[in-house]
Amino acid sequence: MNIALFEKLVDGQLQKISERPWDEQLIQALNVANFVLIGGKEYEMIEGRLNLDLNVFELLLVTVSSGGGGNRQLSDRSKCFQPL
Repeated sequence: MNIALFEKLVDGQLQKISERPWDEQLIQALNVANFVLIGGKEYEMIEGRLNLDLNVFELLLVTVSSGGGGNRQLSDRSKCFQPL
């Protein structure tokens, strides 16, 4: 299955980071992982959505502050994913 990774920016816009195939072991790891490293940058996984129209599992990510403590800015968590 392909996984599409989207970063929610401070202004609320979504930026596609990447789309890549994941095997079943990586998909199962989503059950226990809250954070992911991509290109040396740490993100918190906020929400997932199964897009059956595109046969893609979409993950919504926010950047973890480099200051520590897992600080993040997310303007409105109730509107995380918007239709593409």
